[in-house]
Amino acid sequence: MDPLDPLSQTGRHLPLAILLVTTAFGAFFGGALITALIRARSELGWFKREEE
Repeated sequence: MDPLDPLSQTGRHLPLAILLVTTAFGAFFGGALITALIRARSELGWFKREEE
């Protein structure tokens, strides 16, 4: 009996393509988050300790 998974019938390289696209989106949004935190830290003074 054939598997009911439609992705297994379309091709062998599709899971690799999905993994690459997901990784690219994750890297983009991860980089945007890190950039925003670095900018906020320098411009707004986030994460600074107040010295007594």
